[in-house]
Amino acid sequence: MKPYLLSELIEHMNKFPYTVAIDGSNDTGIEKMNPITVRIFDINRDKVVTQFLDMCMTDGKHCGTAGTIFAGMDGIFQKYQIPWKNCVGMGLDNCSVNMGCRNSIRQRAQLKNSSIYFMGCPCHIVHNTSEKASSEFTKETKFDVEDFVLDLFYYFDKSTKRKATLSEYASFCDVEYRELVKHVNVRWLSLELAVHRALRQFSCLESYFLSEGDGNVRATRLRTAFNDPMTEVYLLFYQAALQAFINFNKFLQRDDPLVPFVHERANKFVKTLMFKFMKITALKDKSSVLDVDFKNIALQAEDSQLFIGMTTQQKLAKLFEEGSITERNKKKFFCAVRKFYVKAVDYSLSHLPLNDDLLKEARWLSWTCRSEAQLSQVQFFTSRYSDLLPDIDEEAILDEFSEYLLLADNYIETLKESGEEIVPLDRLWANLAKIKLSSGQSKFAILSKVAKLILVLPHSNAAEERIFSMVRKNKTPFRPNLEAEGTLSSILMVKLAIDEPCYQFEPKESLLESAKKATRKATRKNNVEHNA
Repeated sequence: MKPYLLSELIEHMNKFPYTVAIDGSNDTGIEKMNPITVRIFDINRDKVVTQFLDMCMTDGKHCGTAGTIFAGMDGIFQKYQIPWKNCVGMGLDNCSVNMGCRNSIRQRAQLKNSSIYFMGCPCHIVHNTSEKASSEFTKETKFDVEDFVLDLFYYFDKSTKRKATLSEYASFCDVEYRELVKHVNVRWLSLELAVHRALRQFSCLESYFLSEGDGNVRATRLRTAFNDPMTEVYLLFYQAALQAFINFNKFLQRDDPLVPFVHERANKFVKTLMFKFMKITALKDKSSVLDVDFKNIALQAEDSQLFIGMTTQQKLAKLFEEGSITERNKKKFFCAVRKFYVKAVDYSLSHLPLNDDLLKEARWLSWTCRSEAQLSQVQFFTSRYSDLLPDIDEEAILDEFSEYLLLADNYIETLKESGEEIVPLDRLWANLAKIKLSSGQSKFAILSKVAKLILVLPHSNAAEERIFSMVRKNKTPFRPNLEAEGTLSSILMVKLAIDEPCYQFEPKESLLESAKKATRKATRKNNVEHNA
């Protein structure tokens, strides 16, 4: 299967635009995995797909340097005779080895093709934003939410006795016992899940640690935390505040092409954070979030107006009325909340692609932005990728663009599948490409070609991260010697290339013929060995 699927992928990369993504593993072996995935517009399935190309192994003490990784990558391209000129984009995470201004993979790739668009992974940026903001909160309150949930998980992990005791406390507190969630600081969405699970069982956890006399170091830290009435307030705040980060991160992790939406959603994310701690008047009449003076305390909301979540607000008020906390505790908490949001906005503004020209110009592909689309946006791409879009007839593209703007608004409804609210952009443009004129020619021949080029551009590095998840699921402790460039690569290629159930897969005649030849060859070999 692998040789067949690989040859099809290479053939496509030789004919059409593609995007390449690469990421390095953190394993401790003598070799480093740098799996290369390719994003293409599959004309057979009418959709943008991500496929596996090669594991790109590097070794030696310099295996993680930009020079070694890119040399391995370029060697694979030469081996398969894949042209760099068809590469329109590259997905990399944000470390200096990948995106730095000196001796990075980005710089080396630009020497091969200066038109390549580079997208640092916004999923990592959003995750880092929440971490930086959380650090500011910790400095003020001395409460580290990551340490807290990790202590909780590992205290009960692998101890049946402690879990059984906690289960008894849960029954007494009339709370459903649930296993605590392990937070992994490199997983984008695990913190909120861990906080949520801890809050669901907060009363029984509090009773457990305030009643049990365990002298364990973790137990002592947790007992101190549960003795503080503000601990639940802190957790409730995180549960409320992290929702904006989670929603944006989930959006970025989608498989369908999102480049036309990234600019708008990134700006909306920052604006959402600003709304949580700033006066509305400070944001009015601002054309861009970059123009907002968010650090100006005079433009920020009063403590009582800061967004902390309704449940957090109620809990804080109840503790204050009961006399469990003082006015000083409240002021300290609100100061930490303010610092959390200011840091989140500050980091987002300096790292997210909020003013990226390509992302701004790509919005014309979106059906909902069609009324605001301008021909200059299309021309931006025909100029940037002139080598792949040569000899564009300006009059023809104007006609096609005008026809696109004049399409009936309800056309999109005809493309929706059962229960679907939004039509993926790749399906929209695949269908527009099939509309014919009376002459038999495509009505949007040029425009659809430009659109398909844009749709393969990366919007995050989530697909690369999924590769490592697939590696862990296949290269287990029971199969530690699974060869990275052999069986493991074959498994990854098949899994990514074929997204339908195996019983629905219809192999081509050429693949069946190759399989028969391989079977006959293996049978003859076995017979010879048996007779010998």
